[in-house]
Amino acid sequence: MQFLVVLVVSALVVKFWPVLVGGIGMIVAVYWGRRVADRHAERIEAERRRLAGLMGRADAQHNWTLQGDDRGLYDEYPPVAV
Repeated sequence: MQFLVVLVVSALVVKFWPVLVGGIGMIVAVYWGRRVADRHAERIEAERRRLAGLMGRADAQHNWTLQGDDRGLYDEYPPVAV
């Protein structure tokens, strides 16, 4: 009985090998495509967070400048008095 099952499976593999290879190729392509899309989404989210922090600091510095505070111009690095 086992020999018959192996024989039938082998015959199916020989007959339909292009379909099997194509199916495995599609599975691999979908896996890598989703992985690339996820990594791209993570990079976009990291860039959005970076820009949000940058805009927050720019708004704070702008408000300090409007109030006449030197931190608005120099922020954390004031000029060194010589």
